[in-house]
Amino acid sequence: MQLVQAKSGYRTAIDAPLLAWFAAQQHPEAQSALDLGAGTGLVSVVLALALPHIHLQLLEKQPQLADRARRNALLNGVASRLEIVSGDIAAPPLLAGPFDVVLCNPPYRRRDHGHPPQNPERQIAHQETSATLRQFCQVAASHMSETSQSYWVFPWHDRQRLMDDLDAVGLGDRAFARVLHRPNDVKPNRILVRAGLGPSRITELPNRAIHQQDQPDRVFQPDLAVFFASLGDAAIP
Repeated sequence: MQLVQAKSGYRTAIDAPLLAWFAAQQHPEAQSALDLGAGTGLVSVVLALALPHIHLQLLEKQPQLADRARRNALLNGVASRLEIVSGDIAAPPLLAGPFDVVLCNPPYRRRDHGHPPQNPERQIAHQETSATLRQFCQVAASHMSETSQSYWVFPWHDRQRLMDDLDAVGLGDRAFARVLHRPNDVKPNRILVRAGLGPSRITELPNRAIHQQDQPDRVFQPDLAVFFASLGDAAIP
């Protein structure tokens, strides 16, 4: 895979490919997907490479990030299945739907809490600005059917806020997995959530470790390593 991103602006981390892996494992038959706050498009590019039958719409409000998403789709040979739409979650444009899958790696910092990043790209990507987390959840729910599923990645320490907001907009049928850096870690650092329309219900999925115990960060768990390697094979234009 190849990825265009800024040297000093918003840069992706493990959350994006991990979210795409989660959706691909949970919903391999999906034909359509919506990526909310798509950034440079990495979540959608990974999912498109993993599921060659899927078509995606990507909603991104920062023009420079939307442009990078277009370039990344071209670089990895999936441009024909990705449509990048400019728009804000706070006032979303008309989108096709409902979608089989909605993907979201939302800003995880509360509005007006803490010290926002000085870089504008990072601030918008990491902290609520025009749209709140609840609005991200509402837009996701409004583009889903009874058979759709949404997929989320969020910091573990603030997980209850995401779970509450999902429940409040009708995405009450939730399943979650704790994300550990390594298998023997005591404290998770992320949560992966699958949420569908329905009454309040929570299912606990097996823990998800990213790296192998006593190995450097470049060594992933075997199933993740196989998944990531397969993307490189698929990303030949």
